[in-house]
Amino acid sequence: MIIGIDFSINSTAVSIRDGDDLTLMSFVPNLELGRAAWRVHEALQSELNIFSYQKDAITKNAMEDQQIKIRNADRLSSIIIDSIGESTLQKVERINIEGFSYASKGNAFIDIITYNTFLKCKMYQIVKDRIFVIPPKTLKKIYTGNGNATKCDMLRSYLGKNDNQLCTLIREVVTIKEEGEFPIPKPIDDVIDSIALTEIGTD
Repeated sequence: MIIGIDFSINSTAVSIRDGDDLTLMSFVPNLELGRAAWRVHEALQSELNIFSYQKDAITKNAMEDQQIKIRNADRLSSIIIDSIGESTLQKVERINIEGFSYASKGNAFIDIITYNTFLKCKMYQIVKDRIFVIPPKTLKKIYTGNGNATKCDMLRSYLGKNDNQLCTLIREVVTIKEEGEFPIPKPIDDVIDSIALTEIGTD
């Protein structure tokens, strides 16, 4: 069993590959199904398990905001671990987490490091050294053959390798171009990356 995690504060995707079985999860803040912002999540619900955590808004008070971010990070990491299940984590062969893009910078990058570290620390208590951090370029190179592949390239690669219900649902909400860039709504790009992460270290 291999778990792939494409981590972000607002759209973490988790894939659990156990033989031929693949379980897909999406973790988002303050989910309100029925609103336009969540239409893609609703469209994928038959193939994607969606979980929501309470993310409190920051206040512009520097000291208070740091406490809020710590609470939010704790909530997100807890719901991820609870949803996967400790018994599943104990059996997993490896957990592949996509590494940081070092082109990122600023406060948002600091925040994602904080949130990500919460998750890794909690998982480490259960799985120890079965956590592997996969650099983004390595993931793209293995999955598409090109370390500089775009999100669109990753999606085209997934659709080219698979013919399943998820592919059908994706094509219903995304206009796929054979070449070049096209819009990919959340959480599709994150889900694809998490699936790709489960294919690293399987042989």
